[in-house]
Amino acid sequence: MHKIKPSDKVAIIAPCGQIGNKSKIDLALKYLKSLGLKPVLGKHLLKVRRYMAGTDFERAADINSAFADKSIKAIFCVRAAAGGTRVLPYIDYELAHANPKPFIGFCDNTAVQLALYQKSKLVSYDGFVMTYDFKSGSLDQQIRTDLENLLNHELFEIKSGKTLQKGSAEGTLICSNLTVITRMAGTPYFPDFADKILLLEEVNEPVYKIDLMLQQLKQQKHFDKLKGVIFGQFTGSKADEEDGTLEDCLHDFLQGTNLPAIYDFNFGHTPSRRVLPIGGKVTLNADKATLKILKY
Repeated sequence: MHKIKPSDKVAIIAPCGQIGNKSKIDLALKYLKSLGLKPVLGKHLLKVRRYMAGTDFERAADINSAFADKSIKAIFCVRAAAGGTRVLPYIDYELAHANPKPFIGFCDNTAVQLALYQKSKLVSYDGFVMTYDFKSGSLDQQIRTDLENLLNHELFEIKSGKTLQKGSAEGTLICSNLTVITRMAGTPYFPDFADKILLLEEVNEPVYKIDLMLQQLKQQKHFDKLKGVIFGQFTGSKADEEDGTLEDCLHDFLQGTNLPAIYDFNFGHTPSRRVLPIGGKVTLNADKATLKILKY
């Protein structure tokens, strides 16, 4: 992936939830401009159709247009919410493969990011979205640091989390909201688990649903070829007494495996988080709770 330079044009699109009004991204646009970047608003950016930013075809059209325009050097998503999986059949994956550029989003945008990696081998940056990360009026410093490191194509190492199962492994990073990736199971866009380091996070889901979604992932093709697992933040998870704990779910997921694993990693629906390259080559050291970005 190439370095993003001052004066580069970047596309601003809404592949998932609608914003309706440009004022909702004014602070984020000001930030991007402060980096010297030149935002180009997608044709359908402000469309509203139910909870989504226009029809599936309109949202996919903005994705395809951003990849087709060679003057556009990166693509930023304005909001997550829901609707990302609906556009996947209408994306031109050959076009994306021929014109690689960072696709930057978080949460439901991850559906598009995972599909772009699976079908186009495109590296995306996961962990920043324009409305969500400026809702307090300013951008968290950790998010800013990681995002700018990725835009500058720098390598870095993260120490975060706690050891869940010892060991170390090298692989390709894929990260996602748990609900989003589970929703993709059984489709052509679901990521191949072979040789992957899998990072998962979730928000406001009961523990028994987290347990069932994890077990569904465990039943997917090539789970036995997974290299390692990172559990991020499971914000707002609740449990009845009979449900057990979140850690019970994680241990059950790892049962019968020797996968290096850490938990409580700084990635999820929290004010501060790490921003990471989906499709990047990484090393996970579960003993030391470190993730090293090797290449992207």
